[in-house]
Amino acid sequence: MNPYVSSHLKDMNRKTVFRMLCKLEETSKSELSHLTGISAPTVMKIVQYLVERDLVLELGDGQSALGRKPQMIKLNKNRYLSLGAVYEGSYLQVGAVNLKNEIVGLKKYRTGGDLEEVLDHLLFQAVNELLVESDLRLSDVLALGLGIPGTYDVEKERLLLAPLAGLSQQTKLSKALRKLESYYGKPVVVDNDLNMEVQGEFLALDLEEQEDLLYFSFGTGVGSGVILDGKLRRGAHYLCGEIGYLNFSGEMPEPEKGGWLESRMNLRALQQRYGVGPDGKILPENRKAAQEEAAHWAALCIHNVVVCYDCGNVSLGGEVFDLLGEGFFEEIGRRLQTISLDNNITLHRCCCPAPGVLGAAVAARGKALPYLLEELE
Repeated sequence: MNPYVSSHLKDMNRKTVFRMLCKLEETSKSELSHLTGISAPTVMKIVQYLVERDLVLELGDGQSALGRKPQMIKLNKNRYLSLGAVYEGSYLQVGAVNLKNEIVGLKKYRTGGDLEEVLDHLLFQAVNELLVESDLRLSDVLALGLGIPGTYDVEKERLLLAPLAGLSQQTKLSKALRKLESYYGKPVVVDNDLNMEVQGEFLALDLEEQEDLLYFSFGTGVGSGVILDGKLRRGAHYLCGEIGYLNFSGEMPEPEKGGWLESRMNLRALQQRYGVGPDGKILPENRKAAQEEAAHWAALCIHNVVVCYDCGNVSLGGEVFDLLGEGFFEEIGRRLQTISLDNNITLHRCCCPAPGVLGAAVAARGKALPYLLEELE
């Protein structure tokens, strides 16, 4: 057999077993063989490989009515972590995620809306404080994922458009990213913040690999992330999901205010029009009117995008929900019922406390973990 083919098959089998261990709580080698379709002798070798690298814990005898008792094992879920960070424009959130996709540390910082300041200073401060306060070791970190607002070219590491993040022209981020990688000695993965959020929400909803999900965020900006047939969609020009630029009037938008839609229903626009009380929410006397206006635009946007993609799973998140309080989500649902062609939309309020952090961390781990499994052979 060709040595390359043999090595490639071993890598594939190892990754298959590892992915299955990530889904299960406790299992046995025989059950792993049954679930993966990989022969029992091969599974035994792979498990021993993972045990030697401290990625699997041996638990001893399991229960069995007849015959030899199974030797139970489970993933050592906290052996390695990945870090996720998402900068939304008004805040920076950082967290650590274990191998079972559980968030084990989380911090949130208000920002001044300056991406350069975040990349040069605040991100380092946030990550360092997270590691110390969560008692995490940098040596256990595999990689760092970062979500940033605006249209981002992942191949050229270039931010194409991000007016609400203080950038009005194309900006190359390679220097800042190499600084991050050099400082922490870890690979860094960067994408649009909504692309990270939709991936995190997809995992939190435990959707099947071939399912679809549209994730809409109403916050400092207005945007969406799109997963079709289980795959993230960026678009030929990285514009997929940039719903903040939807235009329902034909008016020319003002570039410094972002897109037409987001200039009318983003966080700052609503705060300026309706006022904010001591609780951080829209003033009580204006809340109903604000909910109705924002829900009008949100429902139109959701309906039109759903029709384009024919996608039934829809999740909603973003700080506008906190700003407008209870009733905003229900108002969107009511308006969708009056304008939708059918009632096949499954509308979720975002179920993950930090979808961008989860998505960014898992995206970063996806780059680093295969290298770990293959390099230590």
